[in-house]
Amino acid sequence: MQIQLIATTRLSLDPKLTWLWYSDATKAFIVGDEKASYAVPIDNPATATSLVPERPFNNDGQSPPRNLPIPAALYAEFAQMRWHGFRFLDASASELPVEGGKPPSGDLVRTLVFGPDYGHFVLHPPTGLVLALRGGSIQLLEPSDSGFIFLDKTKTRGRAALAFAAHPTEPLIAYGDNFGDFHAHRFAGTQFARANKIAAKERKASRIEFLQNGGLLMIGGMGYLATYRYADGKFTPLHDTSTSVRDFVVTNDGEHVYVNQGMNGLTVYRYDASGFTKLAATKPGGAIQQIAVSMDRTRVAMTFQDDPTISVYAIA
Repeated sequence: MQIQLIATTRLSLDPKLTWLWYSDATKAFIVGDEKASYAVPIDNPATATSLVPERPFNNDGQSPPRNLPIPAALYAEFAQMRWHGFRFLDASASELPVEGGKPPSGDLVRTLVFGPDYGHFVLHPPTGLVLALRGGSIQLLEPSDSGFIFLDKTKTRGRAALAFAAHPTEPLIAYGDNFGDFHAHRFAGTQFARANKIAAKERKASRIEFLQNGGLLMIGGMGYLATYRYADGKFTPLHDTSTSVRDFVVTNDGEHVYVNQGMNGLTVYRYDASGFTKLAATKPGGAIQQIAVSMDRTRVAMTFQDDPTISVYAIA
């Protein structure tokens, strides 16, 4: 595998609040902050088209939780995508009241950039229930046509949780904390149930994801990338490699793992029954903020922590 730079484009964005994802409907990377957004097409990544948001930025500081500055059609596509196994609420559902009061709180932009510590509502697709995620607590709610009904609340196990993932078929979520402890937490019917420890990696967690229809759990953090087999309610260690992980993106159900290593660049691994095999790596001039991979796996884009640019690379 080879990774070759095609184009780098400077944008009028705040690099500290820059988020990034790929839209298959438009065949473009969508990148923005809380005020503006752009579409960068994979067939001409040297160009960036400014997008007209459905909801312009509110300068009075009262921005709603659904604060991505993108057109309505793009948000509809975004809300159908899986985010660590969860889904974000449809536009209409995000306006419904909680217990007959105000609409949900949260901050979508900062959830995408910094992680789920803003109480932003996410849908758990297998159960149809909604969770509000924070580092120290999780709320469980039931959605209806008229709003959200509070069901239960629990504390996260371990220290402050930094990364969450939803199992694709079971009432189960998993999370990792800033001490490297990973837990699986079940919920049954209308309340939370038991939580079990999966692993103690002793270094900060940064990413967690269920793959292969929930039979495989992949975790990453400061110095490790590891997998666990999940079956009959138990997690069994499979493979582990030493590497720095700020984030990762998987394609083809985990066959290829694109690891964002921050200041150490981007590394691509193949994952199979024998474990992780390094395929390619690139180290751009600055520390990577976020990465995204096109659906056809021919392009990878990255933004940077201290520079308002987007770089697009060809994958061959």
